[in-house]
Amino acid sequence: MSVSLGEFANAQQDWSYKTFGPPEARGPKGALNHLAKEAKEAADEVDSGDKEKLLLELADCLFLVVDATHRAGFWVTDLLSASMKKLDINKERVWRDWRELKDGEPSEHIKS
Repeated sequence: MSVSLGEFANAQQDWSYKTFGPPEARGPKGALNHLAKEAKEAADEVDSGDKEKLLLELADCLFLVVDATHRAGFWVTDLLSASMKKLDINKERVWRDWRELKDGEPSEHIKS
């Protein structure tokens, strides 16, 4: 089944508002706090070897990023534009050599 990000975002938004309430009642914080939990579950799933379960955990993360985006008053297209802008910013930053990182250690830019 092939679906665009926009189609997914629209379907997710409809379901989310009916299930969890509109953004006026529940803003993006709940989704972002839930994202932290789902990201941990996805990270824990990496070592299980169950690729399908890992993919579903990653889908949970995407689901919550999209939910927080529209609950904050943005469209998914705004998120994509901001992501490209952030990619340009990240390309200009200095990063630690990935070969020096331990398995599972986050790679962050060097802050000056």
